[in-house]
Amino acid sequence: MSLNMRKDDLRISKTKKSLCAATSTLLKRQNFRKITVRDVCGEALTSRATFYAHYTDKYSLLKYWLEELTTNNNIREGDTYENIEKLVNQFTDENKNIIKNIIQDADQETLNILFDFILSCFNLFIEKNENEKINAQYIVLSNFFAGGMIYYLSCHINNKSQFEIMNIFLYDLIKNFKQWGLQK
Repeated sequence: MSLNMRKDDLRISKTKKSLCAATSTLLKRQNFRKITVRDVCGEALTSRATFYAHYTDKYSLLKYWLEELTTNNNIREGDTYENIEKLVNQFTDENKNIIKNIIQDADQETLNILFDFILSCFNLFIEKNENEKINAQYIVLSNFFAGGMIYYLSCHINNKSQFEIMNIFLYDLIKNFKQWGLQK
């Protein structure tokens, strides 16, 4: 690999990190729906041309930003539900404003990105812990779970009294997931 290619890779990496950091900063202060590409570029001290060289729009940046979160907060092979629940609760507590500003008044595209993100995290968890063939029942249940997690996060950020009940429900859902969805 030539020196110029490594410099370019480093610049791309730094630019993406800068745009992700700007996204985090903005999400702490305001609703995702109100954030514009111009806002992100201003916060990151980056031009719009540079932004569009890496992302098609703010939604593709959100998707990339969420993927980076999973890289940094990866589920380990063999993790128990209790550990995952602890990680999810810790993450939501530490990032309450960010989650609220993504979910609150979310448009369909934002919800689809969030749904796909949660679904991919759950599928990764199942793949790391199960070696069985996935069937149609599994697909239906995993989609149900992803929707439930969005509701769960919404309850968590709004401090609704149903939060403890949702914890129990999600625990039971994952505990029984193999029994329900991975039957032969």
